[in-house]
Amino acid sequence: MQNILELKPNIIIGDNYEGQITLTAWKGFQSRQGFYGSKDSNETSNGLVKVFINGWQVDYVKTTTQEQINSILFLQDNSEKIRDEILNALYKELPEIRDIYEDLVPEINSISDLKNFIGLSIIHIMESDKDGFAYIGYELGCDWDDEHGIGVMTHKDRVIEIGQADTSFNSWITYKDNGTEAEQEARWNEENRAVIEQHKNETKKPWWKSW
Repeated sequence: MQNILELKPNIIIGDNYEGQITLTAWKGFQSRQGFYGSKDSNETSNGLVKVFINGWQVDYVKTTTQEQINSILFLQDNSEKIRDEILNALYKELPEIRDIYEDLVPEINSISDLKNFIGLSIIHIMESDKDGFAYIGYELGCDWDDEHGIGVMTHKDRVIEIGQADTSFNSWITYKDNGTEAEQEARWNEENRAVIEQHKNETKKPWWKSW
């Protein structure tokens, strides 16, 4: 896989582009490069993680954007600060996480303890942006939920939302943050109008005509 630091704007990448980046800030955490953020090694991570880039569609072609490149470069230069913001936010969420998972959550008494129980799996470079920088989602694996993991959506070094893994690639979180939610909803409704109308017509049929 290509190092995403080699990417430039306006490169055609299809629906999604898969690359990689080495972030020394995440070195020493769990190695979570297996399926669905599972552990792929008993050794700690060397900082290498997968990166998915969502293409920006123009005339049915999806490409990288300058905003995405800006965010990638910002990530490279500020990976430790971003990591610390993510860990601080996650540590604050631990009481609520314990309420949900109860005894599955290990004893974590400090932010530094998190390193032993989580690891960065995938970074999602979103197609949406704000103030010249694309949003970035961080998908992590954790010991207390092998299936759903942890998802963090960020803008630069600001944590917007923490949840399960799908939070890290949920575009609607970014639309709400950058003020384009209503615009995107209208666009989605227009693009899917035929499907919506078909569904409405089908729900009007008597149940015996649904075959």
